Formats: sequence, C-alpha cells, structure tokens
Amino acid sequence: MEKKAGGDAGEGRAPYWTDSVEVVRVQLDGLMNHITSGVAIYEAAKEGEDFLFVDFNRAAEKIEQVKRADIVGRSVLEVFPGVREFGLLDVFRRVWQTGQPEHHPISVYKDQRISGWRQNYVCRLPNGHVMAVYDDVTQHKRSELAARMSEQCFRAIANYTYDWEVWVGPTGRVLWTNPAVARVTGYTVKELIAMPNYPEPIVHEQDRERIMRAFRSALKGSTGNDVNFRIRTKDKGVFWVEMSWQPIYDESSHSLGHRESIRDITARKKAEQAL
Repeated sequence: MEKKAGGDAGEGRAPYWTDSVEVVRVQLDGLMNHITSGVAIYEAAKEGEDFLFVDFNRAAEKIEQVKRADIVGRSVLEVFPGVREFGLLDVFRRVWQTGQPEHHPISVYKDQRISGWRQNYVCRLPNGHVMAVYDDVTQHKRSELAARMSEQCFRAIANYTYDWEVWVGPTGRVLWTNPAVARVTGYTVKELIAMPNYPEPIVHEQDRERIMRAFRSALKGSTGNDVNFRIRTKDKGVFWVEMSWQPIYDESSHSLGHRESIRDITARKKAEQAL
C-alpha cells in the first residue's frame, strides 16, 4: 500500500503538509494583527518601478490613519505620494531585486495628508513579495528634540549668565557650575567641581563659620537671600560677594540639592567704605 505524504493522513483527510501550511498562515495572520509595529506587504509592479499593497496590519492602519480595505491592490505611490522622496521606494526596489534585507534609517515621511518620523526594516518574502516592518517614532523624536532644545536653552542661559551659578547636590557635592566661576574665584569649572569640602576653601577665614552654617541650612532645604561674605580667590586675593540660594526638586518632589547665585559686590563695598 502506498504511504500518503506526511504519514497516515486517513481516508478523505488532507495531507499533513497541507495542515502545516494552514497553521503557518494562521500564525502569520495572528502576528500581523497583534504586533505593535506596522507591517505592510507589497507586490512589485512595472518591473519594480511601483509596488502594490497586498496586506496591511492593524498597527499600520492606526499609524497611517487608513483602512486596509481601502488600499489593498493600490499603488504605494498613490497612497503615500511622498514615499519616493522619503527614500523607501528605492529600498523596496533593491530588496526585491537582491533579496538582501535593509534598514531604512529614522527619517521624516511627509505628504499632504500625514507627516511623521518612521523607522523601517524591509525584507523579501519567499513568494517574492516585499515586507516592511516599521514604527512611528514621532513622539520619541519630539521628546528627544524638546530635551535637546531645553538643554541648549539651559546652557545658553546658565553659561552666559554674568553671575556665578552653582548647583550643589543633596550631599553637598558641586554637580555643576558655570564659567563665571573663573572670573569670580580664579578657579576653573573642573577645579571647583573637584574641590573637597566646598565651599570652605574659598570662604574668608573670618566669614567661614557663618557661611558654613548657611550652607548646611541650604542642604536641609532652606532659602536664603543677599548674604554678604568675603571669598579667597585662587591667587589669594579677597573679594566681597553676595549669595542667594534656593532648593531644587524633581517632578516627584525629591530633592536635587540647591542652586546658589553669587555675584561680585567688591566695587559696591569699596564705595560704602569710602562713604
């Protein structure tokens, strides 16, 4: 008796390999519909000059704000007219011709209907179709750009503020200071950040006990204004400064330390002494 393909299939039952194909198809359908990334499958047309939609998953529908039923069978150039400028059409063509998968780097897709940042991975399926798996990373890029702009604004304001600004952490360690530290104290930014027992080494001996009490109070979360004292510069000079400070907290109200704003008031003190 001749053995049927895939083993003993039984009378009237499809061969085992047919069942396997059906299982794979169901698994692929499940993957397409539940994966969070957009998935689009294309068939090459016009010798790779165009690509027609074969399938489009739910995540892609949500990302692109179109329905699968409205685009299957249509040209990608018709549905997404910016795809050529986006650079993805060339990727489709190369992958379809060579079979080598490619990553299309994060770029901005734009047409009259939609725009956003997209990241694509494109590969060729065994049946010759081209599949693009992609993500909408617009929100991430916006957050990234916003953070970069915030940092640039902070640097622009802090680094070019005439007064000497210091950020002291909750443990009393200097976390950041602006370049004005060199003008006021003679110490570089790196030297001040590495300074042990800050601010004791730069406070004049006669004012040291009073200022260290204020410093410990600042570490506990206090606020202070217009405290005058003398500092010892790196070259042993003496200058009068005026300091204000206030605590810093994050969004969860956890302490990030305190900020000190210090200005040179030596000229004012000399004028007062002259009077």
